[in-house]
Amino acid sequence: SPGGIDSVESFDLRRIQSVVFDYGFTLSPDFYFKISPPEIKNWHEVIQERVFRDPSIMTPWMKGELFSRDVAAIIARYIPLDPEIILSTMEKGCTELAFNPSVWLFALKQKLAGRKIALVTDNMDVFTKVVVPAHKLNRIFDAIVNSADVHEIDKELLWPIAFERMGDGSGYANSLLIDDDETDVKKFHRLGGHAHRFTNDKTFSKWADSLDWSTPPYVH
Repeated sequence: SPGGIDSVESFDLRRIQSVVFDYGFTLSPDFYFKISPPEIKNWHEVIQERVFRDPSIMTPWMKGELFSRDVAAIIARYIPLDPEIILSTMEKGCTELAFNPSVWLFALKQKLAGRKIALVTDNMDVFTKVVVPAHKLNRIFDAIVNSADVHEIDKELLWPIAFERMGDGSGYANSLLIDDDETDVKKFHRLGGHAHRFTNDKTFSKWADSLDWSTPPYVH
């Protein structure tokens, strides 16, 4: 199907036993580190320029080779605050993040229908330490795989970890991926899975409503 997006007819909903979700710009549209110290007017500009736009920081951070404490020390070179205060502010800025309503509702419906749901994300240590517990994601998802925890950012190596953690014979053939990244959607297809590319909340809601997801999966 065009763009690696499954059509209604391209898979049997009864055979979907597990659904794998991406986090950034799929489950959540929000940015980290939302809270800024009142005395620092260029907080977000410094973080964007000196951290998020620098792959020499972001890649090792998402691989678990750098930690938030290390990044806070880097930011302290450009902001006149103690690294400990910067770290604390960074973490507080990840405690009240927004979620895409239709994706969140879809995840809950799949869980209620008896399917396993997993969250697989290229992310940093702050995701596991702060984002997950603050938003109780570990109470909703049967498996959460964060690249920083397993020191690997290739989703092709992360998805099997989620399958193993979900159990019940989860694998590509009986799983559906929801992800905004077209490359990962196509990769999941190539590996034998089903995938739908998330573009925006309204379009996703329309797609989800067009399918009879109330049909329970086959139980083996």
